[in-house]
Amino acid sequence: MRYTRIMPVRSRIVIVTFAALCWRGAIAADSPVLDTFQQWLSAFNSGDAGKISAFWQKYGSRQLPSSRSSFDLRLRKATGGMSIFRITEQTQTHLVALMKEGRGRYSESIMDLAATSPPVVGRLIGRPVPPPDSYPSRASNDADLASKVREQIAQMYGTDAFSGAILIAHQGEVLLDQAWGDADIARNVRNTPETQFSIGSMNKMFTAVAILQLVSQGKLALDAPIAKYWPDYPNHDLAARVTVRELLDHTAGTGEIFVPEVETHRSELHTLADVVKLLGNRSVEFPPGTQWEYSNYGFILLGRLIELVSGEPYDRYVREYVFLPAGMLHTTPRPDTNHAGGCAIGYTHGPHGLTPTTPTKPEPPVAGETAAGGGYSTVYDLFLFAQALQSGKLLSPPLLKQATSWDVVHPVCGLGFSLVWNRAYGHAGAGPGANGELRIMPESGYVLVALANRDPMMAADMLDAITSMLPPDERGMSRSRNKRR
Repeated sequence: MRYTRIMPVRSRIVIVTFAALCWRGAIAADSPVLDTFQQWLSAFNSGDAGKISAFWQKYGSRQLPSSRSSFDLRLRKATGGMSIFRITEQTQTHLVALMKEGRGRYSESIMDLAATSPPVVGRLIGRPVPPPDSYPSRASNDADLASKVREQIAQMYGTDAFSGAILIAHQGEVLLDQAWGDADIARNVRNTPETQFSIGSMNKMFTAVAILQLVSQGKLALDAPIAKYWPDYPNHDLAARVTVRELLDHTAGTGEIFVPEVETHRSELHTLADVVKLLGNRSVEFPPGTQWEYSNYGFILLGRLIELVSGEPYDRYVREYVFLPAGMLHTTPRPDTNHAGGCAIGYTHGPHGLTPTTPTKPEPPVAGETAAGGGYSTVYDLFLFAQALQSGKLLSPPLLKQATSWDVVHPVCGLGFSLVWNRAYGHAGAGPGANGELRIMPESGYVLVALANRDPMMAADMLDAITSMLPPDERGMSRSRNKRR
């Protein structure tokens, strides 16, 4: 997952951070809100737990979560800090700032003060936005877009050289389907457009589609507690309080699977039911629906719900009702040894250069573990998935709209889908030696896919760069509809 954020949903108080460059544009005279925002930004960029905690103790309202400081620290580490690109709106209590991060992404941050004497932060929110008009290297048309992408990758050298595959399509027509770098350095095997890559948490989209299919059939209800379908869940309180929707949008408080118990007992975990048996007695980490916290265990629960309701193993259900209808013949829980394109080995940067990560993957795999992430796919299969989604082959248009709408509780997370800018959706996956992202832009008709066998954020950075290169009319369409309603 590219972003790890927390948000009190019902109070609508959320912090989203991006990262760092220089000040640009005119900044209005000091005001209470600007001064407070600058103090938060200074504390955040310091990466110092004491300074961040001191800021929220001094300026935070009672509605803000006590754990805000720890999440700021995680965000600071993930993004590298941020700075103001331009102040776009400012009063004594309201501030809107265009921010720029070191990797080239832009965001819009909004701060509102609940009081000014002394200042009290009532709201601090943010979201990704398109680059400003001054962003360089925009393409004049689709052919120029493909050419510019190739040119940019050709200029990348050494540890920054792109290793993976990229697919760009517009209105259903593939403009670019190409690969670069090595799938297996030791054997001198190159990546190809047909190469399978580890896609990590991108699998969550498939789990979400399967759940929503069961919703459309009346076998599940989004706002029903999971106890309705899972009466013998180990922790009865959790099952009675957590809804299907809250699992999908990461507001259930169900926690993680990357815990010592899982590593200790991994050899005993052969099914999703085994994972639940091991971790199912845990309580929720916060009242469901009140905060946002990314939860891989939540998607393990969704995978098990699919099994309980459909009567089929998770992997079989997803293959029959998601992959095959979409034509995705090369998307698998584990590498397909019979696939002509082969599978890319993941590489991470170690003290002695690139080090393969694939051999270090825990074995044996847990059956159905791809409910949360960890499968393999190709750029073309993911393009087929995007086409099947948009054509209504997998979900009805109203249900897809609900799953990918900005009207859901988290401003950058739908129901199993990440929301990128105001009208784009998809999901990313990341891990040591692996990174991928699918970005579907329904209004402009673009589908962007990047898969890499290097550390994050190689693939995500490429999609951000490609998005910034989109022809002006397409970028303008997104920008004009990106205003908060």
